[in-house]
Amino acid sequence: MTTLDHRADGSAAMSAVRYAATRDGSVAYRVITGDADAPQDFVLLLSGTASMEALLEDPIGHRLLYGLAKMGRVAVFDRRGIGLSDSPASWDGPVSTRWCEDIEAVVAAARLVRPAMVSGLGSGSVAILYCDRHRDEVTSSIMVEPAGIRIDAESIRAQLAGEMDSIARWCPSRAAEPGFREWFTRAGQAGASPRAAERAYSNATDDELRAIELAAARTAVPTLIVRRPGNPLSPRRDDDPMTALVAGSVRVDLPGEDLLLFGGEVDPLLAEVSRFVVGRYLNPEPERILAAILFSDLVASTQRATELGDAQWKRQLDRHDDIATSCVNQHGGTVVDTTGDGILARFASATGAVRGGLALRSALHDEGLEVRIGIHAGDIEQRDAKISGIAVHIAARIMSAAGNAEILTSETVRLLATGSGIDFADRGEHALKGVSDPWRLHAVASASSGSQ
Repeated sequence: MTTLDHRADGSAAMSAVRYAATRDGSVAYRVITGDADAPQDFVLLLSGTASMEALLEDPIGHRLLYGLAKMGRVAVFDRRGIGLSDSPASWDGPVSTRWCEDIEAVVAAARLVRPAMVSGLGSGSVAILYCDRHRDEVTSSIMVEPAGIRIDAESIRAQLAGEMDSIARWCPSRAAEPGFREWFTRAGQAGASPRAAERAYSNATDDELRAIELAAARTAVPTLIVRRPGNPLSPRRDDDPMTALVAGSVRVDLPGEDLLLFGGEVDPLLAEVSRFVVGRYLNPEPERILAAILFSDLVASTQRATELGDAQWKRQLDRHDDIATSCVNQHGGTVVDTTGDGILARFASATGAVRGGLALRSALHDEGLEVRIGIHAGDIEQRDAKISGIAVHIAARIMSAAGNAEILTSETVRLLATGSGIDFADRGEHALKGVSDPWRLHAVASASSGSQ
């Protein structure tokens, strides 16, 4: 398989855009492969006018795709008239039938084996019809906040006219997220023109609706209906039209208030999908992890650079970086970034971070360099090889409060290092710039073993 994109941990790969042929045009699709030994295939049915390419630009959409791919393979596609796919030769005829033909073409072209269908707010009806037509060729169906089979034409008109705040209605948790509104608008506009959008949202005929209702009543495919009751538009459990319509369906309620597939609470959704489809919880790699963060900074580096001159100072900094990497790695850490005359490193444990700091201070002292170090432990965000989050900022502020050749830590680090043989000296409470409330800091006094 030709791959264009790899996750940082190498766990999944995405194919180039490919095309599946239908009777009157081509359907663009991609396949993301996670665990090559996992047996489950998925088809993700997007609704609205956002294309699959736009979904990959959104961090939660990206996490949704790769979370599904952890169970095997997932195919995502643009139905005809949307994104990279051809427009149909004619817009006449049942919408759901045309959509089912698109799915059939993608399943055949990608050689998917008994896929599970994952559908969102506006594509549940199509999933019902497809599963009825291919009941022996589908593992299961997962419908996330499926709407009723009749489209609310007035809401669609108001959305296309810009008279309704779609994000506040369907994805309120992301309404204030920086850049999300811009992405949402751009994705919708790039996926289809206003005229094409009207056709994509067109309501089903009476005959089509009856066919969907009959298909739902006789479905033989295991069906999971996922709801987020925190949104007032999500139906109550005892008054859910879709659980009443789809024979034998199971409903699971999740935390959160978003109705869209790429809403904020995507990890609980992936956990329930994996439990329903493969029989066990398979969570994606966490975006937030607990880590110990170390910042270091050379003391009087400007003066030292002036004394040595640019060329010699550069060689000194190269030597500093080599020493820092060695000291950090030897104590279970990773240098995340260099800051010119210091480092940012993360460790799996607070004890490892303190001992790594002690080793760094000692090794640099032997080189005629003094360093100040700040250490804190807390949740961090992982973005490829970079890290971010308030815990990183706190560690930087603690370093700024340290004196020459001093290693300062937060109270959190001291508590986590209990029983490690490391002694701390209380340095009292400090106001850390940009951080609320005073923080009690401690200096590393000594350690019973490890680097000194």
